[in-house]
Amino acid sequence: DSTIYMAYYAVANTLQGDGSNNLDGARSTTISPKAMTPAVWDYVYLDDAKHPSEIDGACGVPDVLLEKMRAEFRYWYPMDLRVSGKDLIGNHLTMCLYNHAAIWPTQAATRWPRSMYTNGFVLLDGEKMSKSTGNFLMLDEACKLYSADAVRFAL
Repeated sequence: DSTIYMAYYAVANTLQGDGSNNLDGARSTTISPKAMTPAVWDYVYLDDAKHPSEIDGACGVPDVLLEKMRAEFRYWYPMDLRVSGKDLIGNHLTMCLYNHAAIWPTQAATRWPRSMYTNGFVLLDGEKMSKSTGNFLMLDEACKLYSADAVRFAL
């Protein structure tokens, strides 16, 4: 679910192969998707989870990578700040809180988001910028048109 994807991002670099820009999977990883059992995910995300080999009888993820994912998650979580659009308060951001509370009910201090910030809509020619209407600027276009400082200020 997109309300908890930050937890996945904490370990994605290990799962997707070498480098943070391997989103197309061009560089292979040693972890098979079948090796990512519920016991592996529990071990990575839950403090009191048993090692997957105790649950599954064996673990298809090498211990060094399993411990790397667990350490990465613990380093990056909880997220300090979640930024999103104001139109997502009623669904997306609310569900983010609910999902974190459901997955980590007793770990508010170490797993729940520390803060959330919502921004208003960015207007272009008096209208909300939207991918569906096509009235938007890419960051590089905005920098060329208005300057990097102006774009930083607006964001």
